[in-house]
Amino acid sequence: MWNFSFVIPSIMILLILLGYYFNRPKLPTRINETFIVLLGVDCLVIFSDVLASAADNHFSYWPEPLLYIINLLFFVLFLARIFCFFYFTTDVLKMKLSHSPKQFLAYSAVFLGAEAITLLSPFLHTVFFIGENGYQNGPFYNIIYVVFVFYILLSLVLIARHGGHLKKEERFVAVLFNIVLLAGNLFRFLFPTYLIMHTFCLMAIVMIYLTFVNPDLYRSNRGPVFNDLGFYTVLDEIHDTKQFRILCAALRNYSYEREIYSGRQMDEGIALIADYLNRKYPDRIVFYLRNGRFGIIGDSAMDWDSMQKEIYDRFQKPWNAEEADLFLNVSFVRVSSISGQDSADVIISRLLAAFNDFEKSASEAGSLTDLDQARNIDRQVDVKRALERAIEENRVELFLQPIIESKTDRMCGAEVLARIRRENGELISPGLFIPIAEQNGQINRLGKQVFEKTCAFIRDGNLERTGMEWLNINLSPIQCMKKDLAGEFCAIIDQYDVSADRIHFEVTEESVIDLKTLDRQLSELRDKGFTLVLDDYGTGYSNLTHVKHYPFSVIKFDMEVVWDYIRDRDAVLPSIVHAFKGLNLALTAEGVETAEIADEMKKIGCDYLQGFYYSMPLPAEEFVRRYAK
Repeated sequence: MWNFSFVIPSIMILLILLGYYFNRPKLPTRINETFIVLLGVDCLVIFSDVLASAADNHFSYWPEPLLYIINLLFFVLFLARIFCFFYFTTDVLKMKLSHSPKQFLAYSAVFLGAEAITLLSPFLHTVFFIGENGYQNGPFYNIIYVVFVFYILLSLVLIARHGGHLKKEERFVAVLFNIVLLAGNLFRFLFPTYLIMHTFCLMAIVMIYLTFVNPDLYRSNRGPVFNDLGFYTVLDEIHDTKQFRILCAALRNYSYEREIYSGRQMDEGIALIADYLNRKYPDRIVFYLRNGRFGIIGDSAMDWDSMQKEIYDRFQKPWNAEEADLFLNVSFVRVSSISGQDSADVIISRLLAAFNDFEKSASEAGSLTDLDQARNIDRQVDVKRALERAIEENRVELFLQPIIESKTDRMCGAEVLARIRRENGELISPGLFIPIAEQNGQINRLGKQVFEKTCAFIRDGNLERTGMEWLNINLSPIQCMKKDLAGEFCAIIDQYDVSADRIHFEVTEESVIDLKTLDRQLSELRDKGFTLVLDDYGTGYSNLTHVKHYPFSVIKFDMEVVWDYIRDRDAVLPSIVHAFKGLNLALTAEGVETAEIADEMKKIGCDYLQGFYYSMPLPAEEFVRRYAK
């Protein structure tokens, strides 16, 4: 007699899970499709088991052929359930068995063989038979346990071999739900009259649901659309199997607009836009990609020209939030892909780079195609990779450009400039990789590496060889925000036995907008013995009063300021020089490219000169060879 005490609660919980899952919007991904099949098979297994067990308990009331059909249905579904769990594991591991019929047949051979043996039961009594005393186990009954154990162990082996790309918690759950299934199989073997194994299968399904297919993992909290994790998941699945188009709409000046309208009102506006796109294009998958960016994925026939026009026209009208009408501008990025041409990571990198480009541009709309513009984005991705490689492998190079004392024409110092190379050895302009380093947070590691190599350069006696007194090193605004910056630099100069007065730090004028944030950092650097230089003066917001708040010893005029004076010899620059002299500040002129510029900068009182007239930046080794005494 079979015991039903465990199966009833399992059915109730499973029905609740089914109702919730099917009531939520879901991504059309392969893993979700497999999970739906798994849920369906599990439900059928439970109901067929209950029906077969009830019929076998009262076998005398049932016709023998019907008992065979009911029990045969249960065993066929029982074997199908374990294969569904195995197949789901391969989907988690992104093995894509459905794309390889031969591989699918190889992995399903044991399952199909067991099913064939089971189907012979009414004729050969292989797995079960109906005798005078009702249901009886056949000689091959234990095959169901063997197949179960086989696919669980195979799943664990595949997780060990192919689970490296999974997150730690995902890999843990993948192993755990298979172990739970194995425990359920053991309990069924030990207590065959208790319908308890369904409880273990339900536990595995709940773990799968919470970790891999929970619809809420992919839903945005900014309206009825999917989030950026869902965007990556879909893109990662379709990029090598389908042709598709992506239309992205990005709010222009999003951070500025958020300050104007307040965060709460902008969040409401984002929700309104999300709702509009979701209702306007119900047959497309709409995503909110954060920072005011939306993405729509469709097939290769998606009419993105019409969609772009419709969305643009809608943005010509206000978005009616609860407390304000939001007037927002929008830019567009479009990507199409041929199957297998680009990985999901490459496509997303292109999109991010394109978004950043359009944020800086003045145009109202932009379009990214697969040709020249895509290649331009690829070059930006290439720069990012080269930067990461240079930092990780300690391959950032030092280039030096001389700084000349105007009174004596003697090289008294040099500016240290960071350079990186592509794999083919081609140099990458700092105008390309410095902004990327600042955006992705690598600038601190880059700056530290440059500082350490500069200290090593000084330690090795290269200042004495060239007759220089000091070297200038650039500090980015982000570096200046780092806590204990002075302490870190002091630890490094102690390590290399270098005196702080041999190093001048150049801080761009952009960095000195926030007095409170920067003043402590600069004061600590000065107190440690470092000299501070205000770089690019004339390009930002600083004035004489502003500069007086900081412990600068040198002011460096931006080349545009110098060239503007050469074109129009007014009294502005000489007056500024005179004022700074009154503050006992030394002055450096950048952009000195001709003898005329050098003479004029000397006349107005600049103390130091720097530019191509004296030398372009040179690799550190070549610099030492050229200028060694």
